[in-house]
Amino acid sequence: MGEITNEMIWQAIKELADQLQQTNGRVEQLTKQVQQMNEQVHRLSEQVSDMDQRLTDVANGQKILVEELFENKKEIKRVKTALNLY
Repeated sequence: MGEITNEMIWQAIKELADQLQQTNGRVEQLTKQVQQMNEQVHRLSEQVSDMDQRLTDVANGQKILVEELFENKKEIKRVKTALNLY
């Protein structure tokens, strides 16, 4: 009976070792997937930063255009007023 028990223990150890190897394989796969996801998140972060910079540039451009439009309207009003004097 001692031999059967030892054989059973040895078989259980082999099965656990196989399961451990399978688990290690799964962990490696998950690690690769997480790395790929991290790379994708990094690329998305860069794209968002680029879009943010572009939106900032557009907003600055709009501000300049609004300021120029305001100045042009003031100049038109000044010219109209001057023309009305003559």
